[in-house]
Amino acid sequence: MMYYEKYGENDDNIIVFLHGMNFVHCFSKQTPIFAKKYQVIVPHLPGFGRNCDCTFSADLAVEQVAELVKSLGVKVTLVGFSLGAQLCVPLVCKYPELFKGVIMISAWLIKDMGEVEKLMRQQSDNEKTMRSGAISISVGLNKEERQEHKEYCKNVSMKSILAAVDNGIVLENFPEYSEIDVPMLALCGMKETTDMRKSTRMLSQRNPHCAYDMWDGAGHNIPYKFASRLNKTIEEFIQKIN
Repeated sequence: MMYYEKYGENDDNIIVFLHGMNFVHCFSKQTPIFAKKYQVIVPHLPGFGRNCDCTFSADLAVEQVAELVKSLGVKVTLVGFSLGAQLCVPLVCKYPELFKGVIMISAWLIKDMGEVEKLMRQQSDNEKTMRSGAISISVGLNKEERQEHKEYCKNVSMKSILAAVDNGIVLENFPEYSEIDVPMLALCGMKETTDMRKSTRMLSQRNPHCAYDMWDGAGHNIPYKFASRLNKTIEEFIQKIN
């Protein structure tokens, strides 16, 4: 069983947050808020956080998250950001019976291979920065979270980072997505890349049960820079599907 954090005591109403690449703490402004009313589960995806003893693979991540959700014994609301949002697609396609609803924030699902290769080169060139945990201050983590994030960044392998970028998750590989009847919401910022915005629109266009919204002023930072708005959006989504 994969390592995960648990907050709150409501066993009948559970939110599972899937973090972005190399950023287990990306939902730090959501977990304490929702733990007051719901049970909150934050898995550490394979290759990252306390699961860094293996190399990331999308198939392994999907398998482990599905096993974890099955062990909870109830349908859950799934919320993913960036890499976590991409993983939501194979999860909901393969295991729709596990989810009450799904929110995908900044999912990159329409990919130009040249852009993938460019991002992989950037990660390799900036390996020291990736391992420094420098982002933790800019997103407002507390002292304990900053130290923990820095340790996670030190321990992550470049193989996991590159595998997370080139993860093979593209919407075209999941034709069954159009038939899924789980309520879904796709979000991204207007400052995101063109492919990210296209991906968000396409999630809605391919499935009548998926709404979408694009937020002015937002980039690849919605969970922490637009936390209040996101928290309200998640709460409203949950109330609607319950």
